[in-house]
Amino acid sequence: MAKVTFALFGFGNMGMAHMKNILTSPRASVKWVVRNKIQEAQKFVQDYNLAARCTTPDKLEGLYNDPEVNAVLICSPTSTHEPVIRDSLLADKAVFCEKPITDAIDSTAACYDLAEKVKRPLFNAMHRRFEPNFCSVREKVMKKELGNLRLIKVTSRDLAPPPISYIKTSGGIIYDSTIHDLDMSLWLAGSQPESVYVSASAFDPDIASCGDYDQVVVTIKFKNGVVSSVENGRVAPYGYDQRLEVLCDKGMLQVDNKRSGLVWEHLAQGSSVPPIDSHFTNRYPLAYAAELEHFLDVMQGKAELRVKKEDTLNAMRLVRACQKSIAAKAPVTMET
Repeated sequence: MAKVTFALFGFGNMGMAHMKNILTSPRASVKWVVRNKIQEAQKFVQDYNLAARCTTPDKLEGLYNDPEVNAVLICSPTSTHEPVIRDSLLADKAVFCEKPITDAIDSTAACYDLAEKVKRPLFNAMHRRFEPNFCSVREKVMKKELGNLRLIKVTSRDLAPPPISYIKTSGGIIYDSTIHDLDMSLWLAGSQPESVYVSASAFDPDIASCGDYDQVVVTIKFKNGVVSSVENGRVAPYGYDQRLEVLCDKGMLQVDNKRSGLVWEHLAQGSSVPPIDSHFTNRYPLAYAAELEHFLDVMQGKAELRVKKEDTLNAMRLVRACQKSIAAKAPVTMET
């Protein structure tokens, strides 16, 4: 079966992660790299002797007209997503897009509608749905191996906040970061949310000056009675803290942090363990690889998309409710 040939938009942390996965997959190749700082992309292509062309975001005609390109993979800033998705779909290219599809519910729905019209897949890469340990927990929950689900607890803390220049264009912590944990809660709960309450603080004055927050706790009550507690923060000096706990009638399932090494040291005065991973690219490489392989399965007719239009829109609706709760400093009932 022919390889799926990609055009890669963006070449930052996520662009590099996806590039590596494309290069190591026997079912994929890259033909174009789109980057504002084109010299960086050109150097990578030259260093690895790739048969790929580099261009800038203002010179895309050749890419869109290239019949060898089957799909685009979008890792560029959110503000670029909507036009790239639209133009790619109209050029008969499938779309793999880092979240969010767009920054608004209406425009996101319109992108999905266009994908349906031109009969090309539009994949929202919510990578935690593809992390093997989280998948194992969900499978056990769906099969009720430990009885009925009662409580979901998600901890998600960055080692350090991103640059203020990023914060200013991120859409805020809920939209930029917490959305992953909200989607995880929706994925696990097996029900629609009934109400949400958010407590938010900004300890960093620079982040506060942007009208944003660096520490949030979200409580979601679902219609089936399940409660989810999401704690998301921009700062955790000890590492990239990613934990999941689910409580059921007959027991508990827990996913702990992945450590950066396997050597534990035990001395008379005490013991030490390796630190946890420091960055999302170290914590989730298996998820990024798995979501690419899933997309390739979809492209080759072996699978249907595991993140559908309604999944994306439900997460965005929950984000909007969280933002309303922060503004009101009170619980918010979900709109029906």
